[in-house]
Amino acid sequence: MADPKPKRSVPLPTLNVKKDLKSMMYTSSKKTAPAASTTASSRLAVPPTTKSTSATIHTRIGKNGLPVIKSNGARKSATPNRNLSRTSSSEPREIIRNGKASRSSRSSPAVHSPQFGPDSDEEDDTEPRRKRRRMNGHAEDKKRKIRDAGSFSNDDPRPYDIVHALDIANNTIQKHGTFQFAEYFTTLASNEDDSPTIELQYPCIGMTEKYQLVKPNDKTDFKPLDEIRENMKIVREFYLDTDTAEKIEPEGGFGGGLIEQLDRYARDTRPGAQTHFMEVIQEYNELLAIKRDDGTLVRKIDEMTSPLPLKLVNHIIKEQVYSRTISPYIDTVREYEGFSDNVYGELLPKFLSRIFQETHLTSDQIFVDLGSGVGNCVLQAALEIGCESWGCEVMANPAKLAQAAAQEFPSRCRMWGIKPGRVQIIQDDFRTNQQIGDVLKQADVVLVNNQAFNPDLNDVLKRMFLDLKEGCKIVSLKYFRDPNHKVKESNINDLVNCLSVQKKERFSGMVSWTDDPGNWYLHIKDSAELLAVRKRMERGQQGS
Repeated sequence: MADPKPKRSVPLPTLNVKKDLKSMMYTSSKKTAPAASTTASSRLAVPPTTKSTSATIHTRIGKNGLPVIKSNGARKSATPNRNLSRTSSSEPREIIRNGKASRSSRSSPAVHSPQFGPDSDEEDDTEPRRKRRRMNGHAEDKKRKIRDAGSFSNDDPRPYDIVHALDIANNTIQKHGTFQFAEYFTTLASNEDDSPTIELQYPCIGMTEKYQLVKPNDKTDFKPLDEIRENMKIVREFYLDTDTAEKIEPEGGFGGGLIEQLDRYARDTRPGAQTHFMEVIQEYNELLAIKRDDGTLVRKIDEMTSPLPLKLVNHIIKEQVYSRTISPYIDTVREYEGFSDNVYGELLPKFLSRIFQETHLTSDQIFVDLGSGVGNCVLQAALEIGCESWGCEVMANPAKLAQAAAQEFPSRCRMWGIKPGRVQIIQDDFRTNQQIGDVLKQADVVLVNNQAFNPDLNDVLKRMFLDLKEGCKIVSLKYFRDPNHKVKESNINDLVNCLSVQKKERFSGMVSWTDDPGNWYLHIKDSAELLAVRKRMERGQQGS
């Protein structure tokens, strides 16, 4: 049993990643994007801000400290926008080959955005949260403090270092000479602006996010209006009392509510629909500010239990962090050497939740992902469980994206009022990195997606596991110790003798490279069997 007392002898360097991803994203256009944030401009390829040639929305601070939307009255056109075309691109697919190719493949988990309309979430919205939590079988971690107190304090000095939705979806972005986004509302009244920018309130105090009302020309790209809607649904489900939740969306989704109004105005092709849509956003912002001021948001967060619900975790990581820092550059992770150890593939959120459950990972423990790719496993452990979470990735492009995600991650969590575990992403070879070597000695759970690792690399890992503490759990997709292996005198020096192993079933849809079911393996550093055999050998030698 791992010692529950937190251990921090391994230094945790502060993330200060200044990324230049311009060569990996879009080219700038002749248009000028509305200003979002100075921090985001250094992290994403967003054209520099100058005086816009198209109308924008200005704001002033109104009651409850919220931005009040105000139009400058400019109007571009009352006719539908130009039709911009582009060649549709399929979602990135990575097939990890080992001998023969898998029979079926699936795309990376967060390349697209949720659809604006009926829910596409992996979990049934009508199923009570309490029931879902019982079904996942993970014991509640009473030691974890979920709420980030600074999220609700005006005295918190930490800046919000985020990539705004405006930075990745605006009507100035081009790729291969084609505009990627177009005006959402195309039939405008005389006092309506072309592609205005709105601000959306989050549970935290003092931070809103900027969205431009545009739509992608490629349906797989980020959809700002969809995310606005999903934000409201997440707030409704996890942050509000029953009466207020009904104002956002009545139970069953019928009978009015702000979300239904958004859907109606988003479909409306008449002049004035855009203004009505923005008025609904303003009403939502004011409602959320009232519930923050009366203590509802803090109370609901304090009622949350750890592990956090997967639906909330997915929204923060997959739909927000991933969509801003990884999805725009997802093609770069395909630059690997085929049939080598450097093959990219992801374990999907439901599978990771099961791994956390089976390993009994808790907030006072340390999680390490060896070969962490774009860091999705590292971030999910830090948010869902609240534990200290490390990742090491040797390939440059996935590691660079993981570091960008790790920089976005803390502010995103704070906007939702949640305190995650510490995150550290390292770009290096985990076989030789000293920091990884040190943290492995303290690790409680080690994840190794060794689906495509060659035998030599797996042998190196077996030697590294000798330094793990007793009770440390190792999760892998291929076994290090054969489940049929028996420790005996003839193999007494085998490196895997200090491990126990359990074969587990992996259901369909648990990994990014195939829909097929399979197996995974839970090893535990446990020298009891080896010591027992050695004692028998010693007794035999003494008796002879």
